[in-house]
Amino acid sequence: MSLETIATKFALVEDRLAIRRSVVLFVTLWMSWRAFTWAAEFAHSVIVHNAGSDGALSAAALVAAVTAPIAYLQKSVFSAYIESKAATPTA
Repeated sequence: MSLETIATKFALVEDRLAIRRSVVLFVTLWMSWRAFTWAAEFAHSVIVHNAGSDGALSAAALVAAVTAPIAYLQKSVFSAYIESKAATPTA
């Protein structure tokens, strides 16, 4: 088998299974999960160690600053995933 034949077969399989878009979607979901679990742990530690409202407000601002871009990234990737899936002809 030549390299061109292998590349052609891989391209056909990749088009049919959409491996790249699935990997990108799942990595983005994992990143979102990690960001939100970190945010929950951070907020919990701030509440436990700082009883004042100033610490809670600062923690909320930091959590929003970290999770908002990741949530937007997830929305964009999911939209691209749905659009590319709709544009792909089924065999």
